[in-house]
Amino acid sequence: MLDAEALAKSVALLFIAIDPLGNAPLFHSVTASFPHPLRRRIVIRSVKVATALLALFAAAGDAALYYFGLTVDDFRVAGGIILFVYGAAGILGFTEVTSIRPGRLDAEAIAVVPLATPLLAGPAAIATVLYIKAVYGVTYAAISIALNSAVTLALLYHSERMLRLLGRTGGLALAKIMSLLLMAIAVAMVREGLQNMLKGC
Repeated sequence: MLDAEALAKSVALLFIAIDPLGNAPLFHSVTASFPHPLRRRIVIRSVKVATALLALFAAAGDAALYYFGLTVDDFRVAGGIILFVYGAAGILGFTEVTSIRPGRLDAEAIAVVPLATPLLAGPAAIATVLYIKAVYGVTYAAISIALNSAVTLALLYHSERMLRLLGRTGGLALAKIMSLLLMAIAVAMVREGLQNMLKGC
């Protein structure tokens, strides 16, 4: 039997790391020069590639931990630092999309880089998947990836409608809030890891 609370935490944590709500305006701006049908095909391909990448890390990413003799608490601290930096970058407005010039890239290239990775399956999401697997298990990681992929696809597929409802200011505010939540979760991960390390001393 799955623990409902653990599953809810896993799904919520990965949702914040992937941040489909915050990424919706970025997806829209990057694909703005493409016709509507092509835009939607790009979204579908991006989510598929991102899902495959996260599944790969969920299946085999922790092998590196054991190979290098790392503990779960080591990863808690390292993953927390990565998430904190990623969240801080979002708060300050430094995101991967700032350096993208859509006119110089074709649709297939944009779907994979930068949309699938690093915007969706980026350092924060990968670190979160490994953290979920280490703490809760691979089943929770797999379910979290599947549910978040479905939600992300739905939100990005209808991003134009959502952005009309939120407005530009609302979309930016939501992205900042999600980044702040990510930073708070990162602090909690680092604190938990350090506390466990000190107990073992």
